[in-house]
Amino acid sequence: MKKIVAFVLTISLALTMGAALTGCGSGSSSESGEGATNITKPSVDLSQIDWTVESGIVDGYRAVVFGYTNNTDNEIVDFDLEFKVKDGVTNEQLEAYSELKEKATDMEHDIGEITVSAITHKCVAPGESVDGLACNLDGTIDYYSDFDSFEMFEPDMLTAVVDSNGKLYMAYYDFTSGKTTMGDDVENAYTWPDSELAKAVPKPEVRYLATTYDEDDYLSAEAFDVSEDEYKAYVESCKSKGFDQDIDEYDDIFSAKNADGITVDLGYVSTDEQMYITIEKGDER
Repeated sequence: MKKIVAFVLTISLALTMGAALTGCGSGSSSESGEGATNITKPSVDLSQIDWTVESGIVDGYRAVVFGYTNNTDNEIVDFDLEFKVKDGVTNEQLEAYSELKEKATDMEHDIGEITVSAITHKCVAPGESVDGLACNLDGTIDYYSDFDSFEMFEPDMLTAVVDSNGKLYMAYYDFTSGKTTMGDDVENAYTWPDSELAKAVPKPEVRYLATTYDEDDYLSAEAFDVSEDEYKAYVESCKSKGFDQDIDEYDDIFSAKNADGITVDLGYVSTDEQMYITIEKGDER
């Protein structure tokens, strides 16, 4: 079963990252199956979201960029808008654009199956907007740069993770039917295990945190809506708690060990205000 945490992990891999769906770790909390029938899902209409796609510059590179305004009543924690090739567009028309042709060849599928994704994990509260974000081509981390070819694509499906009273829900908008459908799973907005490894580091003081893997010798988690100052403060708190050996530190990466040989690795993605945490016993998993 696809869990919300798995979805969050998957679309966050658009930044480092682009992998298949994985299940929740044992440290995450979910409600599904028989219990899910008793959950009152929020009423969310994703058609209220205003989105734009245009030509722009991201990190000094030309890109097809997108943005959106959240006109719903719920904070959006993850946003994934996928475009497909329009009906009637031929392979020959697509192959006239070298970027599309090369990507389809790399991915080893028919060029008519190529997709464009507008993905962000930046939390957007009701009434707020985000813009200037790069679209990705065919489910990869590659920026999509040729705006002229974008006219051959149309929106297909919008998938969002929305917050309702501290719970996270999946919502899907089908551009063909014009309907929003709520998923069956619900996750807590904050999950942090009570394990030995979790206690080795400071508990992250953030609003959104997903524990993606929790075992005796390895723990991983992702925090959302984390400012750069909050990330730096968490790095310092880890140092204060004893992670001050074999330090490897850059602007957005921190790695260190404590006296017990436990390693903490932190990473920060400023464009999505997202922090990654891994904690590991010994030198190997």
